[in-house]
Amino acid sequence: MNLRLGAVSGACIALLAGSSPCLAAKHKGAPAAPDSAHASHSATKPSHKGSQAPKEPIPNHHPAGIGGLLGGGRIYADADYSNRRTPSGEFGSKDSEARFGFSANFRYQFNPWLRGQVSPGFFWSAYDQHSPLPFQDANHPEDTTKEHVLTLILPVSAQLQWTPTRGPWHYHVGAGPGVYRVWVENHRKVIKDPITKVDHKGFYPGVSGEIGVERFLKAQPSTSIEVSIASHWAFADRPEQFPSGYNSAMLGVELLVGANYYFDASRFEKKKSTAAK
Repeated sequence: MNLRLGAVSGACIALLAGSSPCLAAKHKGAPAAPDSAHASHSATKPSHKGSQAPKEPIPNHHPAGIGGLLGGGRIYADADYSNRRTPSGEFGSKDSEARFGFSANFRYQFNPWLRGQVSPGFFWSAYDQHSPLPFQDANHPEDTTKEHVLTLILPVSAQLQWTPTRGPWHYHVGAGPGVYRVWVENHRKVIKDPITKVDHKGFYPGVSGEIGVERFLKAQPSTSIEVSIASHWAFADRPEQFPSGYNSAMLGVELLVGANYYFDASRFEKKKSTAAK
């Protein structure tokens, strides 16, 4: 009896010893079955790989922006707006002088390389005190020079701007149409044309251009410092109203320095939808 029990026990041990390597090899070749929690998580998690094309890189700031810049402007063309008259009636050397100017801007970035800008502003130009006045001012007939004459310009321009980026520097080059309020003063009073008796002021169409660079502050990533040069070409000629002078196209140029603040405009839409509920 003991011999039978020993033989049976030995046979069982041998059978188990032989089957263990086979089972181990079988489980080694087959992947481990995930537990139910992990399986359900994997089934519900969407796969993003290959599901959509990669998005374009976007600028490292919010799309909407507002800014203000200060500097100076000068009129570089044309005729009485920028040059003195010679005794023969021709136009000689430039007699305009730079004066204070400022500008505001409202911007929106459409994509990494294109944005729109609307920019109101103001600049003005004075004249050399020895430059002759092109016609007699009825309010001050004693004046013979442009010493107290000012040409003032209030531009409102709309531009599309190309916005390349090089490291921390953000550049922009843009152009677009504009509306210009132009008036000419002597002793702080608008000049009248001596022939038509019309005040020398009005709104004129024109075009504008701008080139600039800005850099964002490390401490305030949504704020940037900007330097830009803006040019304005206003078609400020009305021969039927101002035949005596100051009647030509006009080119003004500004050098400006200032700051911009960028923000996410969509947050205002969220506030409106919340208030509506």
